[in-house]
Amino acid sequence: MLAGCEAEGPSFHSVQAPAAKAVVYVYRPYELVGSSQEPDITCGNDTTQIVAGGYHAFVADPGIIECYSQAAKGNRVSFEVRPATAYYVRETVRESLTSVRVELAQVDRSVGVDEIKSTRAPQ
Repeated sequence: MLAGCEAEGPSFHSVQAPAAKAVVYVYRPYELVGSSQEPDITCGNDTTQIVAGGYHAFVADPGIIECYSQAAKGNRVSFEVRPATAYYVRETVRESLTSVRVELAQVDRSVGVDEIKSTRAPQ
């Protein structure tokens, strides 16, 4: 029951967004516990599910963006994005017998660039 799915697509590669847009990478480092859960994640107007060990690149207009989980026990992060800039948000999924908790945290570029290297693209 603890075994879950891990992203199986190609290794991380950066997204080339239009010059007037920003890229927000939401990534989920692989952890065995909670890996079977794939809660919805929304950034701006787009929603997706990120498997354990995966990532998703949200292309966003400049301004304030909010990222949050559709899960009942999830937090929200919001920050200002600027054109031609990449931002990184780490997703952590915690699972207990009775609930799933999703934690989102914006991380510094240096941390995000290092951690996202081990993730894979969705298929």
